[in-house]
Amino acid sequence: MSIPNAIADKPAAAAPPAAKVSVEKLARRGELSLALALPLLFAAVFFYGRMHWNERIYTAQEGLGYFLGLAGGIMILLALVYAFTKRVAFLRPLLRYMLRIHIFFGVVGPFLILLHSTFHIGSLNGGIALVSMTLVFLSGVIGRYLYSKIHFGLDGRKAQVREVIAAWDAAGHDFSTPQLDSFQRRMLSTPGDVVQATLRVLLYVARSGWVAWHTRRELKQRLRAQAQREGWDAPTLSAHWRDSKRRLRMHFALLKKVALFSAYERFFAFWLHAHVPLLYLLLLSGIVHVFAVHLY
Repeated sequence: MSIPNAIADKPAAAAPPAAKVSVEKLARRGELSLALALPLLFAAVFFYGRMHWNERIYTAQEGLGYFLGLAGGIMILLALVYAFTKRVAFLRPLLRYMLRIHIFFGVVGPFLILLHSTFHIGSLNGGIALVSMTLVFLSGVIGRYLYSKIHFGLDGRKAQVREVIAAWDAAGHDFSTPQLDSFQRRMLSTPGDVVQATLRVLLYVARSGWVAWHTRRELKQRLRAQAQREGWDAPTLSAHWRDSKRRLRMHFALLKKVALFSAYERFFAFWLHAHVPLLYLLLLSGIVHVFAVHLY
């Protein structure tokens, strides 16, 4: 592939097919901000509470502190219902709603439990329950982020490889340099395991900026040569350059979604195998903690 002489004269691409519109819903930018904000907020609440809490406000054993723990525990139990809903055939139509409930309770419940804990590890069984809950909370945040990379919204429909590839093919590719072509070939190959998927992401982070810069530089040189051949004035060249940069940004944005889709598929599959045992650990430690508190 090479940049045709008339590239800058080409009209904007026609409306993309449904596949591309769907793919645009993947990997929304806000998901990364949310994934970073929630753990930071959790940590901030813990350290602030550790510095300012005292027994005159409330205690974990009675009153406000007790009901915070009760409400948080019920929310976490309701969040766990989602894991069982997926395995019951007649409840599967409710998955899209259950997932939202799972996420909401999976966020609010741990915060209430954190308040209930009075920001201390406490007894052995209480400490295990608190640590288990924190691990599940962090795992859930990671899972939500990975989920957004390979699903269309929170409705539970997973993107398919053929849809992603169809979006890439339908977009058309006007840009080609040796560096860009080599980079794209490596990015569009399918990673075999989690290690290769990790290397894929690291490679994209490390090289995409350089490849984009190099492509822009070569494109600008080609446009200048074309301007000299065809006698463009400065405003015309500037307009062509702005349009080409816009289309190149769109090209790299779609390349990122397509290139990293398979990597995030691998990450999500690996995450599922790690998240489920943590859920069982949380359930078991929570039951032991509740019995220990009420029996002793």
